[in-house]
Amino acid sequence: LKKYKGVVYDIGCGNGRDSVYFNKNKIFCIGIDKSLRAISESKKNFSFYKNNFKKKNFCNFFKKPIKNRRFSVYSRFSLHTINYKNEKKLLDSLSNKKNLDYLFIESRTLDDELYGIGKRVGKHEFFSTHYRRFIDPLILKQKLKKYFNIIYFRKSKGFAKFKKEDPCILRIIAKKKLI
Repeated sequence: LKKYKGVVYDIGCGNGRDSVYFNKNKIFCIGIDKSLRAISESKKNFSFYKNNFKKKNFCNFFKKPIKNRRFSVYSRFSLHTINYKNEKKLLDSLSNKKNLDYLFIESRTLDDELYGIGKRVGKHEFFSTHYRRFIDPLILKQKLKKYFNIIYFRKSKGFAKFKKEDPCILRIIAKKKLI
C-alpha cells in the first residue's frame, strides 16, 4: 500500500490509531465508526486529522457509491463485532463496487482463547463485557472467493499481542475481482 493513490476506509476505527498511521505514511485514510464516543475521542486525540473521522454505520456505508476514486477497506478487529446479517450487508455492498481494490481483514477466530466466554447469543456469538462473533476462517474465505482473489490468508497467534493476550487471529488480504 505504500504508493496507494486511492482512499482507505478504516471501518470500525475505534480509537483511530490505525487511521492516523496510514495518514502519517501518506496513505489517505478515513476512519469510520458507529460509536460517537470513539469518533469524538479520535477527533480530540488526533486533531490534525479530525476531518478524517466519520460517525457512520460501516455495514450500511458502502451502499452508496464511492464516486470517482479507487478505494480499499481495512477491517482490523471490526468484522467480529457485527452479526451475520450485518456481515452479509457489508460484503454484499462491497461486492458490487467496481472501484474497490483491496479488502484487508484481521479478526478473532474460533480458536481464540475467549471463544465460549460469556452468554451464548448465537452460532459462534457470545456476550461478556460486549458482543463478539468468532470467525470461522474457511467459511469467510468461501464467502469472499466469489468476488475477491485471496492474496494472503493466515490464521495464527502472534499477530495481535496485547499485554498478556495473544489471540488466534485471521489475516486476509483480498483483491477485488474485475467484473
